This record gives sequence, structure tokens and C-alpha cells, in this order.
Amino acid sequence: MKKTFKSLLSIFLAVFMVASLMAIPSSAAAKLNKTSVTVTKGYQTSLTVSGASSVTWSTGDKSIATVSSKGKVVGKAPGTTYVYAKTGGTTLKCKVTVVAAKITANTSDVELDSAGDSQIVTLTVKGSHKNLTVGSTNKKVASASWVKPVEWNGDKIKIKITAKGEGTAKIKVYLKNYSSTCYKYIDVSVGNNLYEEDDPFENNTSSSSMNIVALSQRVDVNTSGTANIQVYCTDLKNMGYSVNNSRIASVTAGTTSGNYRNYTVKGISSGTTTVRFYDKNNVKKYIDVTVNVNDNLKYYELYPTRPSTKLTSTDQLLTFPVNTYTSYYMLVPANYDPAQANTVAAQKLNKYSYYQVYTTLPGRIASNDTYNEFVHSNASYNYGSRYILLPANYDKVKLNTAIAKYNNRYEYYTIYNEKPSTYQGSSWDDIKSWEVIDASTGRTITRYMLVPYNNYDQDRIDKIIADDRGSSNVYNYYAVYSTYPNIDSTKDSVVYYTKAGSPRYMVVPKTGVDILKRNEAIKNDTGVYNYYVMYETAPTADSTKGEYVLSSQYGSKWIYVLCNKDRNSEDHRLLWANITMAAPTGN
Repeated sequence: MKKTFKSLLSIFLAVFMVASLMAIPSSAAAKLNKTSVTVTKGYQTSLTVSGASSVTWSTGDKSIATVSSKGKVVGKAPGTTYVYAKTGGTTLKCKVTVVAAKITANTSDVELDSAGDSQIVTLTVKGSHKNLTVGSTNKKVASASWVKPVEWNGDKIKIKITAKGEGTAKIKVYLKNYSSTCYKYIDVSVGNNLYEEDDPFENNTSSSSMNIVALSQRVDVNTSGTANIQVYCTDLKNMGYSVNNSRIASVTAGTTSGNYRNYTVKGISSGTTTVRFYDKNNVKKYIDVTVNVNDNLKYYELYPTRPSTKLTSTDQLLTFPVNTYTSYYMLVPANYDPAQANTVAAQKLNKYSYYQVYTTLPGRIASNDTYNEFVHSNASYNYGSRYILLPANYDKVKLNTAIAKYNNRYEYYTIYNEKPSTYQGSSWDDIKSWEVIDASTGRTITRYMLVPYNNYDQDRIDKIIADDRGSSNVYNYYAVYSTYPNIDSTKDSVVYYTKAGSPRYMVVPKTGVDILKRNEAIKNDTGVYNYYVMYETAPTADSTKGEYVLSSQYGSKWIYVLCNKDRNSEDHRLLWANITMAAPTGN
């Protein structure tokens, strides 16, 4: 048996040595159109290879960016990875940086007449909304602040730019964590550069290119209440307006700022009418805004525009986004029932969400969805059953937290993913916390448990924590984690390495490990090919450093090794022996 093995080993070594001397198929003419690119999360760009008839695309980290068979790259999460284009024996690569968001504004230039004048600017932020910051390069000329109440309307949020003195300044809106890659400048000039405002019905010659845009397509107003309509027009002097039914509502023109004019709508009697804004020299050019006048606003009703008044000073206004550009609003009392609000919105918008509480059975998002039914214990709400929509493989801890937050009551010895905000017995109750590994991200997350003060069962607590840590013992092979994962040491092991001085961990099976897949994952994470390590993508050799690439085919795979030593060196002989004795497994 040993003799047969030695014979086979000799034959393989001979074949490998011959194959190693073969030149890697040349694709010298192949060229990637970009070597680095920045993509906004959720957006895409395209890469192309010239001088090649066939290209195979791959990405180093699909969680950061994906690439299609035609070279279309889509940003998935902030971070940096590489996209590879393999043609023949050559592998080209492009560094892909995915940034958190993209910021745009409805205007990049604001002109204000004098100190105290202001203009509202609407920002659209695609991607992350976290830590959005606004500042001025010259606070003596202009300042910027959030329009209150500070609320997102989908991806839109408003800022107010206020003139402080004559001159110019730039307002910078940026994500604090990505200030150098995700920002938007708005130029501001303050001085006597605006036209004198005239009567809106003054008959002047209109520009044929007049453009009229209303920032709201519908307003809701109470009887005797008022609401605001802001209109943008390239020629305000020649824009007229009229009310279709003046018995329902009246409209008066207000202040202007740049190309914007504010109009005040006053409700007169219940009903619906329209306000038309038009070109006085071409009445066929107009836009209509719907005005809905209510006798009284009602709680738990959906409105397509933000109500301008409240029933009491303690009322709250809820926002229900439909898509990036559209939201609905609901007026609710201070101690409102979230389940009732969720149910009304979900039924009217036909949009249910996981881990939300409803007063009726929720509609499913997927065919295998389920739900949890419980009888609530919060005396502030109407008595009855409540329902929570859940995905098939739902998170029990997340469900516990949803019920506790709704009931405003946290139970003893129950695991939550948020710190309990109330106590069951007294304010002396204790809160235990510990950490587990999030299987989907590899990150450390904190768990919480409420226990009675000075009279708790420590053995019970220890068992609950141990069981929870064991249940979180879920991980993916060849995935990179920044914290040490909990593994089943009987069948798995952890590969340790560093990236920029920080520890990195990878779980691999103890037997049957795919060496190529392991090495590729480390290379994709660090962006570095190491000498005398087997890869399934070809490194680019630097001849000035004495580097060269060995290649050989093993089954359906090609193996590439970056070298910088003489072929007869001891390192080289050891390399061949390692390749032979530790042949890669897997597909």
C-alpha cells in the first residue's frame, strides 16, 4: 500500500512540475475600464473589460457589493471589497468602496435679500439617515437648522437656511461618520440681488419657459384652521392663482424667498376644492393642489399630508412611509394604542410588518409567515387579544421584546434584546446583561434579563444565559468575524489572522476544509496575496521584486501560487509537498 502511494505521489509531482512550468494563458490585451470605484449603498455602476471575448466576474465580499455576469456592481453595505474579472489566465481587479448614503437637495443655490430672511430646502438622503449633520462655512452670513418637528418623510427631511448678514456662505449637509465621502453643499448669497415683489396679478410678459411646482399635492385643514402651500415658480411675477370653490376655502399669497412663494389656505366649510396656480399669459399651463376641509380632525385617521393642527396640545403625529417619496400621517392622543394605529395603517395601505402589534389578524408577507396571539396587560388600551406578525424562523427574543414594550411590562427571567424600561416588582429589581454573537453579522450583541432584587435564583440565571449563548452558536463556514465565534469544537475550528492590526476569525470544519476557499476568503478580506499560499484566482506578480506565479490544474480547479524564491529552494519543495498532501476539497 505504501509502495502504491509513493508511486502515485511521484506521478502527481511529475505532472505538477510540468504543469507549473506552463505559462499562464496570456490575456495581455485585456483591460478593466476602472481600477477603483465608489458606489452608494443601493446604487449600481458597471465595469467592462476590453480586449477579451469571455469574462467571469466575482466579488470578494457579497455583503458589501455584488457583481452580475455582465459586470453590473451593486452596493450592499458600507465598506471596501474587490470585484474580479477573470479572462483566460489573467485576473483583473477593481477596488469597490461602498458609502453609506447619497445626499441631494431640491436646490443648490439660495438667494436671500437681507438678514432675517429664510428659505426651506428639502434634502433627499438615500441610504443611511444616521448622524446627518448640517453646518455653515460662515455663520455671520447664513445659518442652517432643522425644520421642526424634525421628522423624516421617507428619505426626505427639511432644513431652514436663515440670512445673518450680507455676503456668501456654503451650507454643508453631511453624514458625520462619512463626512469626506457623503455630503452636499448649498451655496448661499445674502444681499440686494432679488427682484422687488409685485402684486401676483400684475400683467407682465411671461417667459415661455415658466415652470411651476407645488411642494404639496394635497393639504388637509380644519374648518377655521389654516395650512401652508409652498410653490416654486421660475417667474413668480407672472404666476396667478384661483380657488375652485371659495365657499370651502380661501387662499392668500404670502412671503417669497428666491423662486418660492408661500400661500395660506384657510378652511371655511367642510368639503374638497382645488387651488390652481397658473401662467397668467398661458392659462393652459397650471398645476392644481387639492384642499380637503374637515369639520374636525379625527384620531386614528390617515391623511396624505401632515395635519397643520392638533386636537389637544399633547397629541402626537405618526408617520407611515409608503415608499421613498410618499408618506401618510395619523393624529393620535398622547396615550395612544400602537396596535390600533398599526392596524388602521396596515389595512388601508395593505402593508404589514414583522414584530408589529395589531388588533386583528395581520396579513402575511410570505406564505410561511406565522403570528403570535396574546392578551395584553396594559390597562391604557382596550381589553382584547393582540397579534404579532412573525417570519417562519422568527427571533424569540425579538418577540419577547415586542410584547414587553407594548404591555409596558417586562417579565422576570425572560430574555430581551433591549434594556427593560420598567420593573415588575419595584425599582430595586436588577437587570442582568450578557453578550452573544449575531449569526447574521458576526457582531457582538447585548441581551438583557429582569430579575427580582436580592432574591433571585442565580443557578436559573446562569442556565438561561448559557442556553442563550449556546442557541446563538450559529455561524457560517469561511465567513469572517471580528469577534471570536462560539463554535462546536468537536467538529469545527477557528482560523485566526489580523487585518490592519485588528484580530479576525474564520470558522472552518475540522475535516474536509476547502483550503482554496479559506485562502480566498482571507485574501478578499485583507486584499493581500501571501507568498507560497494556494489561491483559485491568479495574483499579479511584480517582476521588480523577483515575483512570479506558479499554476496547476487540480480537477476542475486551477491553483495559483505567488512566489519570490528560486524554484530549487527548500521553500519551493515544501510548497509542492504541501499542495500534494493537502489537496483542496470541495467544489
